[in-house]
Amino acid sequence: MKVYELTGIELQRGGFRLCIDKLHFEQGRIHAIAGPNGSGKTTLLNLMGFLSGPWRGRLDFRGNTVVPSEQTALPARRRQIGYLMQNPYLFNTTVRNNIRYGLDVRGITGQSAEQRVRQVAEELNLPELLSADAHRLSGGEAQRVALARTLAFKPDVLLLDEPTANVDRQNIRAIEQLVKTLNRTCGTSVIMSTHSSDQAYRMTDSMISMVDGKIAHAGYENVFSGTLRLGNNAVKTVSLDQGPRIHVASGTEGPVTVVIDPAEIILSRKELQSSALNRLHGPITKTEDVNGSVRVLIDCGILLCALVTRRSYADLGLNIGKEVWATFKANAVRVL
Repeated sequence: MKVYELTGIELQRGGFRLCIDKLHFEQGRIHAIAGPNGSGKTTLLNLMGFLSGPWRGRLDFRGNTVVPSEQTALPARRRQIGYLMQNPYLFNTTVRNNIRYGLDVRGITGQSAEQRVRQVAEELNLPELLSADAHRLSGGEAQRVALARTLAFKPDVLLLDEPTANVDRQNIRAIEQLVKTLNRTCGTSVIMSTHSSDQAYRMTDSMISMVDGKIAHAGYENVFSGTLRLGNNAVKTVSLDQGPRIHVASGTEGPVTVVIDPAEIILSRKELQSSALNRLHGPITKTEDVNGSVRVLIDCGILLCALVTRRSYADLGLNIGKEVWATFKANAVRVL
């Protein structure tokens, strides 16, 4: 069953336009929306949280079409959803009262509510902060408290906008594990945005990429943001925001988003001597079978995905932890 189905959606916010031709999210799964800052991830989540409107097109939630003009019906739909925003607001009271808020408005009180508060606080390493003033917390602590408040009432649908922003590495793992456990044990449908493709791969195998308010149609792998510069002899390079510099065949100077076709990447155990200008090196961090091929993730300053045949994978003796070279031509990089 589809928890959300979007068809012909258009939503204008100032100078930004969200355009979704066709998109759906399956109930009971974890879905990730990846993409650089400003690509439309938050706008899409706000739409599905019924916080943005009006929109054109059709939005179905659990098989029922949502009409943006029906303002009286939207609050009831919002109560079916747990939504953690990127910059959540905490009430000027204790951490305990903040976590209890979602339970209180749903009529869950007494010992049952206290049990849930303590359980989610333990899972997110918050028990020692329950009596603390929420407005005196660090950014990472506040993010965990807001997540605890969202999870306490065990929503059937969970929207997470950059849920681990400003959170330290140890607690990132705790948050990821809790979300996966909630999905596995309660069947919660989770849709989360992230600018980290690494996190998206850890959390799910159902991921889409967004670029400039649209779904990227070059597959969900290898979408990066950076700055294009024109060098000597008209050589064009893009310095990626989080990673190396790569050569491209087209594009104009300035901020850009690039997409690298996974099927155009050649893997080798030694550096190839070829005309291809892009040669990156690093260990394999993850592999998975995909319709007769193998998706290989390499940590080479960016988390790069390559798609190879099973025979090539076996002939090269590839495995997690092995060091490989990833080689691809400048024209294998699409500049958006």
